[in-house]
Amino acid sequence: MFGLDPLSRPVAIAEILLLLAFAALVGWLLGRLILAGRIRTLRTALTNKEAELDECRRTKFMSTSGRMPAASVPARPAPVAEVPPTYVHADPLEPALSFDTTPDPIDADPLVPVVATREAEAVGLAGTDAGAVAENSEVAVLSRIAARAGELNFDRIGRATAAEADDLKDIVGVGPFLERKLHSLGIYTFRQVANFTKEDIDQVNEIIEFFPGRIERDNWVDQSKSFYEKKYGANS
Repeated sequence: MFGLDPLSRPVAIAEILLLLAFAALVGWLLGRLILAGRIRTLRTALTNKEAELDECRRTKFMSTSGRMPAASVPARPAPVAEVPPTYVHADPLEPALSFDTTPDPIDADPLVPVVATREAEAVGLAGTDAGAVAENSEVAVLSRIAARAGELNFDRIGRATAAEADDLKDIVGVGPFLERKLHSLGIYTFRQVANFTKEDIDQVNEIIEFFPGRIERDNWVDQSKSFYEKKYGANS
C-alpha cells in the first residue's frame, strides 16, 4: 500500500518503534486519567475532613461557652493567666523563724486548682487530668513531703533549722527544687546528710520522690562529709 517491503529489516524496526511509541502514548494517557481520578478523590476526602474538623470545633466551642461562634471568627483557647509559684515554708519545725527567707505557706490557696484547671484545659485534658496537674504542682509536692517529716529518725540524723542551712546545691545531683524538697523534710545541713545510714538513704529517697538509688549513686553522704569538713573543720 505504501510501497514498504514488510520483509525489509529497516521497515520492520520502524514498525516496531511506532508500535512502542503508540503503546507508550496510550499508557501515559491512561496514567494521567488514573492520577487525575485519585487526585479528585483525595481532594474530596480532604474537603470532607476539613468540614468535620470545623464541625468538631464548633461543637467544642458550644460545649465550653454555651453559644455558637461567629462564622468568620475561629474558636481560640482562652489565654492562661500566669501566676507566680508558691512554696511551703522551708522549715517545717520552725516556721516562724525570722532568718528563713523562704515564703510562708499559703493554706488552701484558691489559685492552685484554678491554674491547674486552666493548664489542663489549654492542652485539652479532662477534669481528672486537671486534678493530677494540681497534685503535681510544686506547692502540693512540697506539702506532701513536709507531711512525712515525722517518719525520719532525726535523733540519728540530727536536727537543724533554716538559720543553720548549708548550700545543699553544692552536692552533685542536688538542684534548687530538690534542695527545697529536703528543706521541707527538715534537712538543711551537710552534717545531717553525712549522718545518713542506708535506711535513711532509702527512706529519704522514697519520701522526696527521687529516682530509686540515685542518692547512693551520686554519693551524697561522702560528698556531704567532705563539704562539712571543708566548712567547719575535720574535728568539729
